[in-house]
Amino acid sequence: MRVFKRGKNWYADYHIGGKRKMRSFGEHKKMAELFLKDLELKNLRGELGLVQDNISVRQFIQKYLEYCRLNKSSHTCKVDVGRIRIFQRFFEEKGVGKLAEINPSLIEEFKALTLKTCKPRTFNHYLVLIKAMLNKAVEWKHLRENPLKNFKKLKDTGLREPRYFSKPEIENILNLANPFMQKVTIILLYTGMRRSELVYLTWEDVDFQNKRIRIQSKPESGFHPKSYKPRSIPMNKELEQLFLDLPPCEKYVFDNGKGEPLHCPDYYTKEFIKILEKAEIRGGCLHTLRHTFASYLVMAGVDLRTVQELLGHSTVKVTEQYSHLSPDHRTRAVGVLNFETKLKQLEPNLSPAPAKSLSFK
Repeated sequence: MRVFKRGKNWYADYHIGGKRKMRSFGEHKKMAELFLKDLELKNLRGELGLVQDNISVRQFIQKYLEYCRLNKSSHTCKVDVGRIRIFQRFFEEKGVGKLAEINPSLIEEFKALTLKTCKPRTFNHYLVLIKAMLNKAVEWKHLRENPLKNFKKLKDTGLREPRYFSKPEIENILNLANPFMQKVTIILLYTGMRRSELVYLTWEDVDFQNKRIRIQSKPESGFHPKSYKPRSIPMNKELEQLFLDLPPCEKYVFDNGKGEPLHCPDYYTKEFIKILEKAEIRGGCLHTLRHTFASYLVMAGVDLRTVQELLGHSTVKVTEQYSHLSPDHRTRAVGVLNFETKLKQLEPNLSPAPAKSLSFK
């Protein structure tokens, strides 16, 4: 940026977005200087919308991790950090120093490397994260556009129908569980909550008057529902009685007495796995209780839209994985139609004449 004089006129010489520009201020040198100072201040405040694409991968990752800590749940942040570190090591090995050097060809290499030891679904998780990171880079004016915006996910041929527990398996689990894990199992069976939603469930979330359980963010604890949207789940009589019988705690339903969750999410997973091992039940985990909740609702004829709302899925497409459990749902849907229509009986003389037989004589 500079001010110069040509003839009798003063000019401001500057660059915006890599393009050189000049503006005349006539005989007013002071006006040209003030214009450049104002332009410089706007650029520093990011008001010009200029892209500063010289940020390094390391600098951007640090910035994005800080964003994760402030805007995502502790569990999601923990998962993202692990995946981001893998990205960082890969970029360092490839000699990629600047964020602007990331391109589809580079991610193709990462895909090939990932698929040597992982399934397509795992790579898709990585792809979703790196695309989200680069979208933020565009929003923060570090890139002009997302270089991976047209990069497609892999088709996951290993998709399986969701596993759910049969009623005999549920009975076996409850018989082998200790009193604490019995309560945990029953709550998850009747609500379909995720484990973190149970860990951070407070007594304020349990509405006895309206017989509902609210699932909502706890920013002070770093907890957010997966979809970031609050929802409520009705309580049946058995679940209501279970909560009424629990000892009152300071804050959380399962509280350690200091206003903190009694156990971390991993505790519930590990304890439940022990129960499954004792029961010799294979192919299940704590999250299978959530699948069980959804599966039995669908088999009972509850529509997918309602199941979606109860589970807190962002779209009904995720809930459609349970649709196969209601094979006669289309039949029931058409069966409700009744237009009270009747076909008139055909008159005898309107019946079609018998077809003449062919003869080859």
